[in-house]
Amino acid sequence: MTKATDTEVYQLLKKWQIPYERVEHQAVFTVAEIDFSIEGSEVKNLLLKGKRSKNYYLVICSGNKRLDIKALAKMLAERHLSFASETELFDLLGLEKGSVTPLALSHDTLHQINLIIDQTIDQTQKIGFHPNINTTTLVITFSDFKRFLANLSIEPKYLTIPSKPLDTH
Repeated sequence: MTKATDTEVYQLLKKWQIPYERVEHQAVFTVAEIDFSIEGSEVKNLLLKGKRSKNYYLVICSGNKRLDIKALAKMLAERHLSFASETELFDLLGLEKGSVTPLALSHDTLHQINLIIDQTIDQTQKIGFHPNINTTTLVITFSDFKRFLANLSIEPKYLTIPSKPLDTH
C-alpha cells in the first residue's frame, strides 16, 4: 500500500466538485487534543476490527462520545472488537496513527472496511475530517460527504453508536 496523501483528497474533491473549508492546525492525534473549533459536528474516526471475523469497521461518532466497544460488538454481531493495528491501518488505508479519516477510503479498493456512522450526528451540520494528515481539517457539508462516499460506491451503515456513561465520581 502506498501512503495516503492530502493531495489525492484535494484532487478527488475537485474532480467531484465538493467545496470545503480548510483549517490548518498543530498535529492532533486524539479529539481531546483539538484546540481549535470548526463550524459543524466534531467527530472522531476509529478503525476497529472483529477478532474472529477479521471484519474491519471505520466508525464515525461524536467527538465527545465514550464509545462502548462491547455493546457495539454486540450490535455488529461480533464477539469482540479491538482497534486495528498501525500496520493494518497502513495496509488498508495508507494512513498513520492519528490521521484516521473516511477521506482515505479511496485506498480501500477491495471494500474490506464497513463504514459505520453514528446516526446521532446532525446531518444538517457541516463535518470535519483530516485529508490523510493530522495537521489539517477539511470542513464539508454532510450531504457532500455522502456524495463523496457515493462516488466511491460506499454505502454506510447508520447506527446509534452505544456510549459508556460518564464517570460521576
